[in-house]
Formats: sequence, C-alpha cells, structure tokens
Amino acid sequence: MIDLHCHILPGIDDGSKSLEESISIIKKASKCGVTDLVFTPHFIYESTYDADNLKKAKLFEKVLDAVIESKIKINLYLGNEVFVEKNMLELLKKGKIYTLNGSKYLLFELPMNNSYNDIYNLIFKLKTAGIIPIIAHPERYLSFQQDPELIVKMLEQGALFQSNLGSFYGHYGTEAKKLAILFLKHNMIHFISSDTHHNRDEFYSKINDVKKILSKYVSEEKIEDLLVNNASCVLNNEKILVEDFIPFKKSLFGKIK
Repeated sequence: MIDLHCHILPGIDDGSKSLEESISIIKKASKCGVTDLVFTPHFIYESTYDADNLKKAKLFEKVLDAVIESKIKINLYLGNEVFVEKNMLELLKKGKIYTLNGSKYLLFELPMNNSYNDIYNLIFKLKTAGIIPIIAHPERYLSFQQDPELIVKMLEQGALFQSNLGSFYGHYGTEAKKLAILFLKHNMIHFISSDTHHNRDEFYSKINDVKKILSKYVSEEKIEDLLVNNASCVLNNEKILVEDFIPFKKSLFGKIK
C-alpha cells in the first residue's frame, strides 16, 4: 500500500505527539506492507495548525534521520491536508502549504458538518492553475451523507476523491461505511488511505481485511489502483487514468443506489 494521508509528523497537529510515537507508527506501517507514506499534517489558515513549509521540512528531516537509524524500509514524503480555503493558490505561492510530494496534486478536506458553498468555483480555480484537487474522505461529510449526489459535479469538474481504510469496516459509523461502499461501486473513489493519527490506530493492521471487503464490489485490478497504482502516479507527478464514474440510479422510493 501507498498511504497518501496520515498525521504522523510529530507535534504539529492533532496526530502523533512525539518522534518516538511517529517511529512506532512507521514501523507498524512497514510491517503491514506499506511501502510509501506521505505525511499530511493539517493546515487550517489562521489557526494553531498553520505551520509553514520550513517548520514542516525541519520536522520531516528529523523523522527521516530516525527512520534511517532504525533501518525501517519505507519511503517517506511530505504534503498537507489543507482545510478548504478560498485562497489556497495564494498559500501555495507563499510557501505556506505543500502539495503531495511537490506534485500537482493537492489534498484538502471540507467541513465535517457543514457545506462549503464556493467549492465548485474553488475546484475550477485550482484546475485552471494546473492543480488537481484530491478531496479527503467524502464519505465522512454530513452534507454528502445527506445528499450523495453532491459528489457528481465535483467529479465532472475533475476533482479526485480519497476514502479512508476505516470507513469500509465501520470505524466512522454506519453512514460513512454505507457511503464509502456506494461511492466505491460507482467508481467515484480514486485512492484509499489510512488517515492515521496515533499509535493506537489499527488501520494498517486492517489492510488485508479491507481488501476482502473491497473484493465484494470491485476487481483485484481496481483494488490495486485504489491502494497502490493511483497513489504512485501522484508521487511521480503523473497523470492518472481515471475511469468514468457510474451515474446513480434511484429506486421507486427515491433512494439512491
């Protein structure tokens, strides 16, 4: 697995609190078959989670040195999970935020319990500037749970979507699980990542269990794309061959399926 989303850069957000915790998590990831990890600390503009790239780079170097010293076989990269912000392009230009491994792919999240009214304009601006938006864990947003069709126009605009491993076995609740599977079945998910925060998280140890769940709905080739191939394209700043999504259908009672 290539993990594009985790919070184990120590002491910078709500994830790992120490270098020791980070190394313990990285060891666990490597043991469970993760070959590559992108650190994606939260960036929330004008909050306590607004460290600039220089601070993040220094912390990253410390982790790299410790991984080499510990002889852990894993590749590490740096990015951000940016809380949706209308001036993301300006923040990129000013060096406040990172794309994923310096690529054209930018990971960001939406509000958990509210909608973001300017999302379509933002996606348009990012795409026009050559930045490809990857929206984190859509299955967890209340607005998407209430109206799954919100994802359609974003897909049509060229946004990509990343689901969490834990969503597929109910870690975030029944609604998130149902929506993750619905989006999966309709080719609306392009990456599956861990969103690991702490040593107590068990997402890496569940990778094989999640593969079994995924195999009920999609092919082995598709699973490889979701867990490895598409993420590899991101790390290498390559174009991803995105399958057309399958439009939703509605039952006689208006339920989306």
